[in-house]
Amino acid sequence: MGIDPKHIPNLFNRFYRTDQARQRNSGGSGLGLAIAKEYVLAHNGKIDVESMLNKGTSFIVRLPYKT
Repeated sequence: MGIDPKHIPNLFNRFYRTDQARQRNSGGSGLGLAIAKEYVLAHNGKIDVESMLNKGTSFIVRLPYKT
């Protein structure tokens, strides 16, 4: 629960995983958040993360709304 603050600046980097001990077959490739960021940016949006260690993490996606 929660992400160590030292990892926050790198979360959206390709292939970055906070737990380097995890294997690819059980821990993912480290691409999910990088893909999410590129998708949001392609739509002129913004993605942020708020995390408190031992509390939890929230990802906030903001996309423009046009009428």
